[in-house]
Amino acid sequence: PGPGHGHVLMPRPAAPARGVLAAWSVHALEIRPVRVSVPAGPAHAELWLTNPDGAPWSGQARLYRWEQAGDQEQLVPATDLAVSPARLEIAPGQRQRVRVVRLGAVPDAVQQGYRLVISPDTGVGDARYSLPVFVEPDRPVPPVPRLQVGTEGSPSAPRLHLYNDGDGHAGLADLVFVDAQGRRQPLIDGLAGYVLPRSARRWDLPPRPDGYAGGRFRARLNDAAEALLPAVIAPAPGTEL
Repeated sequence: PGPGHGHVLMPRPAAPARGVLAAWSVHALEIRPVRVSVPAGPAHAELWLTNPDGAPWSGQARLYRWEQAGDQEQLVPATDLAVSPARLEIAPGQRQRVRVVRLGAVPDAVQQGYRLVISPDTGVGDARYSLPVFVEPDRPVPPVPRLQVGTEGSPSAPRLHLYNDGDGHAGLADLVFVDAQGRRQPLIDGLAGYVLPRSARRWDLPPRPDGYAGGRFRARLNDAAEALLPAVIAPAPGTEL
């Protein structure tokens, strides 16, 4: 995946520019919400698929366990989570409720990440969409991310490195760099991607003469207002972030 996406399977049309959305339209299909959270209590969550087109829409939904290892993201067929119905037939102007149901035990402490992939029976490959699904642990306090921030690589090919040592995911959007004089350099507009718990992600950065020394990164974290990353994210030891 490119630096603007944190996904393995994504629609080829570019996502709108502002972070995570409340709804997404895939050709004739509208999806609400586009991020699913399965709580510990009811053990299920739901989303709605709407077909506003004048023709029937048919397709299927599949669930995958979402893993991040190094710079690679992997999708493995899920066995402890189910989607119902998996076969989708939506008449013109109608909508379909889809449930995501946890089959296994409640996570003890760390949020678990999955992907719900919805694809049509016909049409070009860009009509497929992958939604993040998070299964919440059974604990009184909601899981939160705890990131370490650093830069790496050569001055001509720098990279931003984020490691999430927390128990909840981190979704970053609208990433910018603010230098020591307060000048802003936009880096990634819209959703930059996700860092799953106990996982790491890297983003390529454009070269800068100062090598990103003496400045700070800012972004919106999990749909919140823009924040100075070190204010909510612990910098990695030995970095200038």
